[in-house]
Amino acid sequence: MTAVARPSSGDENWGGRLPLARSGPLDRDQLALADELHAQVVPWARRSGFRAVSAEGDLIGPFNAFLHRPGPGKRYLDWVRADQAESTLAAPLREIIILTIGVAWNSGYEIYAHAAVARHVGIAEPVIAALLHGEPAEQLSATEAAVHRFTDELVSARSVSDDTYRLALEAVGQAGVLDMVNLIGMYLATSALLNAFQIPAPPGE
Repeated sequence: MTAVARPSSGDENWGGRLPLARSGPLDRDQLALADELHAQVVPWARRSGFRAVSAEGDLIGPFNAFLHRPGPGKRYLDWVRADQAESTLAAPLREIIILTIGVAWNSGYEIYAHAAVARHVGIAEPVIAALLHGEPAEQLSATEAAVHRFTDELVSARSVSDDTYRLALEAVGQAGVLDMVNLIGMYLATSALLNAFQIPAPPGE
């Protein structure tokens, strides 16, 4: 199926290099995934303070991309849900990790969405601002600083020093480090998707 590009009330091209998937031409698998995203992801995004749909109700961000390949898109969502349900990492730590990755990759939609989620889960504005500028915040706890350092080092240097690993292990334990690496892989994939297709964040937000 080839989706048809759809304008969105004068907003920039929400899909980036991908057309927005319209409701009409979608096949059965795409319609099922669209229903799932509208039922589960869109309300979560709204509660968290970011937009997952355009004014017309078209899915945007990575969610539009998922509709173009509903099989892998569905499996990615299953991966996210499994991680959220089983991770030993508290929500604020997860958002510190995700923002660290988004900033390292300069991934606009990821930064936009997860800055909002970070606020929603209680991360203070000065901490968010420091993360967005790539500067460790004085307000970070020892555990948060260890998680940020591990993530930044793995993403930027593609390896982790013994000292950084030790600090992360002391902060969140072996299970926590394993969960960190799983989450890092997940959002590296998200950043790659967003950047490859030049998927924008909502303008002015």
